[in-house]
Amino acid sequence: MSNLKCERKRKIIHSEGRAIIARVYHFLQEEYNFMKANNMDHCDLSPLANIRKRTAEATGFSERTVTTILKEEKELPSSSASFTSPMKKRRKRNNKFNLANMSLEIIRTTVQNFHIVEKQLLTLSKLRSVLSEKIGFDGCLNTLRSILKKLGYKWRKIGNNREALQERHEIQLWRLNFLKKIFQYRSEGRPIVYTDETYVLTSHVRQNTWLRQNNDLKGNKQFSKKLSTGSRFIVVHAGSSDGFVPNASLVYKAASTSGDYHSNMNHDNYTKWLNEKLLPNLPEKSVIVMDNASYHNTRSSKIPTSNSSKGEMQKWLTENGISFDNRFKKVELYDLIKKNKDRFITFKIDDFIRKKGFEILRLPPYHPELNPIENIWGIIKNQIASKIIGQTMTVVQSLIDECINNIDQITWRNTCKHVEKIEKDYMKYFDYDFQFIINVSEDDDSDNESENDDSDRVEMFDENSNII
Repeated sequence: MSNLKCERKRKIIHSEGRAIIARVYHFLQEEYNFMKANNMDHCDLSPLANIRKRTAEATGFSERTVTTILKEEKELPSSSASFTSPMKKRRKRNNKFNLANMSLEIIRTTVQNFHIVEKQLLTLSKLRSVLSEKIGFDGCLNTLRSILKKLGYKWRKIGNNREALQERHEIQLWRLNFLKKIFQYRSEGRPIVYTDETYVLTSHVRQNTWLRQNNDLKGNKQFSKKLSTGSRFIVVHAGSSDGFVPNASLVYKAASTSGDYHSNMNHDNYTKWLNEKLLPNLPEKSVIVMDNASYHNTRSSKIPTSNSSKGEMQKWLTENGISFDNRFKKVELYDLIKKNKDRFITFKIDDFIRKKGFEILRLPPYHPELNPIENIWGIIKNQIASKIIGQTMTVVQSLIDECINNIDQITWRNTCKHVEKIEKDYMKYFDYDFQFIINVSEDDDSDNESENDDSDRVEMFDENSNII
């Protein structure tokens, strides 16, 4: 029965296996009938009479399974029809872990506090326990591993064949360069303007978010209701410690509610918003802080790839003043390009903003806690959620404008101060003589979860349903 396709662990027999079991039964039935009809010596054939039992013994399945398959065979529409492969109903695993933007800060600062305050090596089990109390995290260890890797941690061997997660060097360097730049701009007295895009649904209800209480930020308010579907509004705005930038608000109905809301914005639309609404209303020499959405990063010029022609590679190297030997093969030219291309990557939006007399500063990946407007969105959405349940499109759009206008200068100023405190803490951590390492081996066996378990693959979503 080597051809019998079955999954014993899940007790599911596929179509070919079910057909084989039925054929075995019919073969034994025909054999018995033939022997019975030709039993000249009147031998005792009773041991052969229980065909179901003999089929079960021959195939390794129970008599009940054989009975079930025979019953299914009788219900087939014709003798030529084939069996199907029934699947037992299984609870579908939810692969999307909804993680609010501000929870990312809690995760990162929890890791840092374990090293700086507790002065101990952090394990995944300990981290999960703390996050369960702080943000209600109820994911498994593999889910937590995935989140940490998405936040910029990488695998590292630490001895005795143990593994750890360590924050990637490029993420640390990006954060350091961002902090040094923003400190420099503040020391020069330049206005820092934070931009971002979010969305609001017409059936918006409360999610986990941060609220302001007694003019202070606290992260202990949670809501259990889900964000239901509905028509989607895209909201684009910018603000600083002086409040929202006047006349810079853009609210419009999205063409689609499926997928990432960033799909409802593109480079041309974003540039139009910059040109018509944001830049004309900014103070001179403002610094615009933005994240790394794809439409922010449309390149000014194309850099040759390994598939480019040899002539294209030579042209690019010549235009950028990089010397090369005319005898170089294509692979040698591309090696030169790879070594130098980072110095020549420029973006259309950067060029556009700088030509207008402003500066641009990009946030490090996965650092929404360094953008005050992320917390402002949380406050606005909480206000909206308490008022819109099944409202009309017109009413919802008016409500969005009303809630934006309700955010005063004090709220923005306190939120910006909170972010500046985080910046100073991050800068202070760079002087410590250790690296932030999380042990991923100790205390993990109790979960019986393999690192390669496909069922534990996770897609991380931020507060705005943006895949991280």
